[in-house]
Amino acid sequence: MDKDRENFLAEKLAALEKWADEVDPADLKPAPLESFGAIAALMNQQEEINKALAQAVADARSRGLSWSQIGSLLGVSKQAAHRKYGTRVAAQSSS
Repeated sequence: MDKDRENFLAEKLAALEKWADEVDPADLKPAPLESFGAIAALMNQQEEINKALAQAVADARSRGLSWSQIGSLLGVSKQAAHRKYGTRVAAQSSS
């Protein structure tokens, strides 16, 4: 498991523990377990998609696409695309 994933899970666990310490048991209601499973599965997919998208953006930049073109494909401004992916692209191109 990579460090980003470990940090993400540690933050979520800490938030869950804080909530468990503060929740009033009278406020608890049963929840179907399949809902939790679906959320967890989608969160895992979202993380993988985000990584793949960052890699695709880095590849597009290495092939000469501008931030304007990438932003257009993502449905955001060139500044928003650069803000979100610029650091990752720079890190991937230097490794």
